[in-house]
Amino acid sequence: MSGISLGRVTTLLLLGRAAGYALALGNSVILARILGVDRLGAYAYAMGVAALFGLLPNLGISTVVTRAIARDPDAGTGVVRAAMRAQALLAGGVLIAIPAFAAILPEQPVPLGYVALAAAQLAIGTLSWPYLAVLSGRARYDRVAVAELAAGAAGTASLLAAAVFRGSVAAFLWAHVLAAGMAVVVARRAALPFLPTGGAGSVGIRALLRQAAAFGATAAVQSLYTRLDVLLLGQMATIFALGLYNVAYKPTNLAVYFGATVAGTLFPLMAQASGTETPVAFRRAMRGLGAAAPAMALAFSGLAGPLLRVLYGVEFAAAAPILILLAWSAAANWLYAPLGVALQARGQERWWLASLAGGLALNAAANLWAIPRLGAFGAAAATLASEVALLSFGAVLVRRKLGILPSLRAVLVGLGATAAGGAVLWVLGAVGAVPATLAALLVYGGLLSLFRVVTAEDAIRVIGWVRQAAPGWSRG
Repeated sequence: MSGISLGRVTTLLLLGRAAGYALALGNSVILARILGVDRLGAYAYAMGVAALFGLLPNLGISTVVTRAIARDPDAGTGVVRAAMRAQALLAGGVLIAIPAFAAILPEQPVPLGYVALAAAQLAIGTLSWPYLAVLSGRARYDRVAVAELAAGAAGTASLLAAAVFRGSVAAFLWAHVLAAGMAVVVARRAALPFLPTGGAGSVGIRALLRQAAAFGATAAVQSLYTRLDVLLLGQMATIFALGLYNVAYKPTNLAVYFGATVAGTLFPLMAQASGTETPVAFRRAMRGLGAAAPAMALAFSGLAGPLLRVLYGVEFAAAAPILILLAWSAAANWLYAPLGVALQARGQERWWLASLAGGLALNAAANLWAIPRLGAFGAAAATLASEVALLSFGAVLVRRKLGILPSLRAVLVGLGATAAGGAVLWVLGAVGAVPATLAALLVYGGLLSLFRVVTAEDAIRVIGWVRQAAPGWSRG
């Protein structure tokens, strides 16, 4: 990537997002402790309905911009300009569509004004996406990290102000609207030195949307897929159940985005690669996520109860079983995220769209069956089943379409180590959550090291990236 160390800038992005996720987790604690279970359920429903349209205003535009800039940074002027115009039009459409959709639903568990405010924060926030796409195309993930972290800090400040002055659901939603506007300003400032100024002239919005059609459909299906459980819980269960689901969903959703960060940085690299070439960075990312995903799920499984009590309070401790299922769902997501990126970067986006559509159908059917019977736990189980299905679809597709074959030995060792860690966690559960979790992670990591799935060289490489990243903040 033009002499830029992908390991260093990816590490910068991960560090920035880790800090941003800590802010987001803190925000969720503020919301839960001030609003309580019922009002948090109302907040979660409004945000969930808006999030159903979360990727629709993109329509794949950001992906097209990233790919165009990655292939030729100086020839993307027309694409970027068209993206700016299209983004503004789509944001306006979403601002109208979300409240209209909420109004026609059979149940109205929250005031429509809440949904309108959630729609406003989404519509405004999407205006920053083309700027971040330009930075991603140039692999300037250090700049992306700084922009995201600055926007996250501003969002936390506005949320704290809302908590101090009113602390109502509407006040928090207004805080999100203000934060979205600040995010646009920050993203534009970060991307301004890297916006292309030469190359091809104008590109029509229609031509841009034709290029983005498959990516946009994928984004829309994925957006619906990730938020369908919240919508169906709001329609088929109680607001109390939705409040419990929200606090379990927040930590694992942050984990999902962490995995997506690693996978997303591979897109420009895979777009540049030709034929059946598999870049070394892709193989390393797959191996790293494959080792980290079960460890993350084991940690959440062991610490679910204490984590919920410490962060949100005793009244939310009942969400622990939900958190455990969602943690394993996030682990499956970490494993298939690079597969989806590889397929889209290599021109197989329609096949990945078909996989997502299949996952969506399974997710909807499972939720419709499970929610009336098991409530929020059923919704979490449906998510886990559909995520495992998507992992299977992705593995088959990258093997058939791209010739990328996973190491059978690494897969078998990983499964065995995960099973051993889970068994230790179950056996030692009576000893205490923290000791049992530490023992499970030691057994899991020890087996990976024993069979050299993870080596000392891997740790040294990661430490090197962190050291390179440290001075990168001052240069970003």
